[in-house]
Amino acid sequence: MRVTECAQQAVLHARGEAGRLGHDRIGTEHLLLALLRDQECLATAILGERGVEVEALRRRVEQGAGPGKGDRPGDGPATEDALEAGEHLPMTKPVTLVFGLAAREARELEQDRVGTEHLLLGLAREGDGVAARALEDLGAGLLQLREAVISVYSAGADPEPLPADLGPPPWEPPAGARLERVLPLVSEHPLPSGDLLVLLSLEIWSDWFDLRYAIVYATAEPEGDLPRPAILGRCEVSDRAGTDYVNLSTISPAAGMVRVRQHTFVPAPPPGTEVLELRFNPPSTPLGPARPPVVSTVVL
Repeated sequence: MRVTECAQQAVLHARGEAGRLGHDRIGTEHLLLALLRDQECLATAILGERGVEVEALRRRVEQGAGPGKGDRPGDGPATEDALEAGEHLPMTKPVTLVFGLAAREARELEQDRVGTEHLLLGLAREGDGVAARALEDLGAGLLQLREAVISVYSAGADPEPLPADLGPPPWEPPAGARLERVLPLVSEHPLPSGDLLVLLSLEIWSDWFDLRYAIVYATAEPEGDLPRPAILGRCEVSDRAGTDYVNLSTISPAAGMVRVRQHTFVPAPPPGTEVLELRFNPPSTPLGPARPPVVSTVVL
């Protein structure tokens, strides 16, 4: 089941809320605060249906969460500095539980996607966290929220949009292709996120080449259907002759603590090419300072 763009943004901004409050991990309270940031999402519409004022709920959540080390409370949403501070914080087990509960709520309501309204229901269904207690205190427990969701659906609310299409179908190699050689890479590159990039191999074919590498995650696989945040951006290849290498296809698993990815580039390195430079750009985010790419050279 796919996740709406609004729901994915809420998970991203939960990190910023934790950083803003100076907390050392991401809890249910930070996810609820992130949902309250977006006045156009279905979660805030559901709360409005229940007559819950967003600012009153925000104050109640922050009061229940309490200050953390390096506390930087503010009246508005998380700043760029706060998002950076929370970027590498681990998620608590209740938050990962909420993701699974949100997907269950979406299925029970016969929806084809997980939206912010389902995250809100998941927070209430979790029951023990700061978010669930704050919702209950303001008259928005699980049963009341479910009624409000059904009411908003019945009123004809549009579903939240899904992220942009993932791109064209996988590239089909030409007939008669020949494998020229396989170069083992076997190098490790620690990432700022605490995860590990492991270069595996370069497979050079007659008309293209495949780059294989693995991401070894430092934290446990989250429960539910929400994806991990991106830790790497675009992968690029260059050589000293300035060959224009085009990434035709990317294969990447959606789950697992170790995920082996493959990029297919065309053309194959021209005869006489001695060195390729592999460049792994940082993920593109609207907030936070620019980070340098991970660069590795391969001698052919």
